[in-house]
Amino acid sequence: MQGESGQDLALTLWNPDRCLRSVSPEVARYSRGFLRCRPEKWFPGFAMQWLPLAHSLGIEIKLCEAKPVEQAPRRWACAFAGTVDGEPLGLALEEEGAEVLLEAVLPSAAPRSRQIVLEYLARRFLSSMAISWSGPESSLVQFEPDLDANQIREVGAIKVVVSINGAQSTVWILLGRVLVDRLDGLWRRQLQSTSRHNSEDARVQVEFAHLTVPPSLLADYLKPGTTVDLETPVSDTVMVVCEGRPFLPARLCRLGDCFGVETIAAPLPVFQLPAGTTRLSIELGQADWNGVFAREMSQPGAVYDTGIRLGDRVGMVVNGEQVAEALLRTYQGHFVVSVI
Repeated sequence: MQGESGQDLALTLWNPDRCLRSVSPEVARYSRGFLRCRPEKWFPGFAMQWLPLAHSLGIEIKLCEAKPVEQAPRRWACAFAGTVDGEPLGLALEEEGAEVLLEAVLPSAAPRSRQIVLEYLARRFLSSMAISWSGPESSLVQFEPDLDANQIREVGAIKVVVSINGAQSTVWILLGRVLVDRLDGLWRRQLQSTSRHNSEDARVQVEFAHLTVPPSLLADYLKPGTTVDLETPVSDTVMVVCEGRPFLPARLCRLGDCFGVETIAAPLPVFQLPAGTTRLSIELGQADWNGVFAREMSQPGAVYDTGIRLGDRVGMVVNGEQVAEALLRTYQGHFVVSVI
């Protein structure tokens, strides 16, 4: 659809405040570091520390998952505290997970015995972390019986799922600001050391869609009042483009009153420019990324704050130059733009 005016069309406003999910500043801050890290890589011998206990009890213990998360659920059956170099750390179990552990280690135990067993396992968990830590700095890890885990100002958590005789139990490791920042920086430094990108800036564009237009028709597409069908279904997905080629699939989100871009795991399309046509792209905006930042953004789930205020204005760009401005609208499930 490409017409002189959108007045006769049933165009619908595109409202990013209602169409896009909100991402908190904390999630955006740690989305390229802590929330993308792989804790099991820093504790390679953790599971081995539990083999003697499993053998003596005749049970099978298997580490299933270790995943950083924004926050642990607050429905704990029990929680214990420790410190890492003086910084508080919590270990929490939900009711179901605690029952799985107790049933395997000491079934039908009295309440007092159950508490002793859980505290022993928490102490052993912390000592296993200390022994298996392979990071660049050694740390002093201590169990703190007088510290209330509920008082820890949790900024992030690590979800650890273990299988015990086939039943799963989840341990939540609660982390404060200092420990989260420490792991965040460590992961980013590791990414930087393995980055294949050069350190020079690269100009990237956040693109809703692009059209291939014969040069003779380009002026018609850019005429104020014209409505152009982008032939793209309405969604929050966008493409980060670099040097005219797809670079990262992403989706838009809201960071306060600005647009954010979150990288997603999806195959990259192939841009094909038929002979005798010009590429007309519809862009939210452009930015300069260096090689390190590009490597961080290549992780699915990484978030970039564009600094662009929420709104419905987009740029129409040819060969890197904005040639018109338009309003983003929807029509029968497709994105369209109304040139202004």
